Amino acid sequence: MSVVVDDTKEQRADDVITRGTTWAAIWHMSWPLLLNMCTISVASFADVWVAGKLGSDTQAAIGICGQIGFFMIMLAVALSAGTTALVSRFWGAGDYKGAVEAARYSLIFAFIFGCVSSAIGLLVARPLVRMLGAAPDVEHQGWQYLKWDLLSHIPFTMLWVANSIFRAKGDARVPMITWILMTTLICALDVGLCLGPIKMGIAGIGLAWLIAGTVGVLFSLYVLARSELKEALNLKGSFEKEKSKEWLLRLLRIGIPACIQDLSWVGGNFLLLIILAHTKDPTSAQAAWGVGLRVEEMIGGMPIYALSMAVGTIVGQNLGAKQPERAVKAGWHVAAIGAGFNVVVATVLFFFAREIASMMSSDQKVIAFTCDYLRVIGLCQPFVALWLILFGAMQGAGYTRWPMIASTLVLTLFRLPLAWHLSVTQNWGPTGTWVAVSISVFIVGMLAVWRFQSGVWKEQKV
Repeated sequence: MSVVVDDTKEQRADDVITRGTTWAAIWHMSWPLLLNMCTISVASFADVWVAGKLGSDTQAAIGICGQIGFFMIMLAVALSAGTTALVSRFWGAGDYKGAVEAARYSLIFAFIFGCVSSAIGLLVARPLVRMLGAAPDVEHQGWQYLKWDLLSHIPFTMLWVANSIFRAKGDARVPMITWILMTTLICALDVGLCLGPIKMGIAGIGLAWLIAGTVGVLFSLYVLARSELKEALNLKGSFEKEKSKEWLLRLLRIGIPACIQDLSWVGGNFLLLIILAHTKDPTSAQAAWGVGLRVEEMIGGMPIYALSMAVGTIVGQNLGAKQPERAVKAGWHVAAIGAGFNVVVATVLFFFAREIASMMSSDQKVIAFTCDYLRVIGLCQPFVALWLILFGAMQGAGYTRWPMIASTLVLTLFRLPLAWHLSVTQNWGPTGTWVAVSISVFIVGMLAVWRFQSGVWKEQKV
């Protein structure tokens, strides 16, 4: 492998990731990503708050369609996982030519995959909403939202990958600035398009994300064109069949298992919605699932996703720099930070469940079901942190196959039958589903600790 090293100040600005204390590396990557996730949480909160003003049918539609949106963007997840592992490994090794090539092909495939995702989504979204047990009014509301939101997958797939490129080389500030810009747009457009003066209803939420995503990706590409990786935007010679095939396979060899891992979560959530459709008050249960899941993501999930992305870059660069023990130390340090933070989150969700639920809905049944969700799911939040952060560290190393297997077994083959048994057979209602989710998260969190401790992921070749 030919290694090209340029010791310019610009390229050496991220040395903190591979030199000095691991705490400095964690801080360098984490604070912009934490702020980034906070801004995404604000955008998500704006969607839920506006949906609550439009009624429980709209809230249920947002909850169901949110799962469909996650499902359709899985190609972006696969690409971004491969992008992070490859670009960070090249960057840590000082192979900037390799980093440029990986970034270039990631962006090309992102545009193609975004188009495919949008097209497929528009074809299957409405039947999927119906299949998930949505009432006719919820189905109608869901389609009004999805016909705009699914178009946003084209810019968002490219944005997802572009942000992975910046993070992989140790620059977490550009994604942060991009999301601050986009969140400002989403909040303003949610209110303006849904509640007035235009009053598009739920369709305005989908349109807001389409507009914001387009602005965000244009801004990211502009910054990339002025960075040390600007040659990634030079497409000359990039469509050679053999070369394109080689890079696609390299990206997807890492990304597909990561994609399946996330699919086991998102696909399982689809089936949980079907289980909730068999409870006594399915619309309220599904609305509570949508509200509770978004609240959990806003308070406990988004900061942990930020730490997971941060540790992925740190691990990837340090493995590239031939410093595996530094990568291990960073993984444990970040996991400890995340678990400690989510102990606080668990306390907040448990003791302030009713106050939080009342902010998100005015329907008393939805509030009651959401309270149960926040209290039961809140108890497993430290294990959510261990799961996401340690799997994120292994993903940064390109080690994605074992986490895929573990996630699939626990989050589908174990979680779903248990949820059906408790919610339907034992007639616990939605609380049975919340208990099944919490138990499965505890198991996968402990499995993540065990596998990371084994150290086998350090030997992964990319």
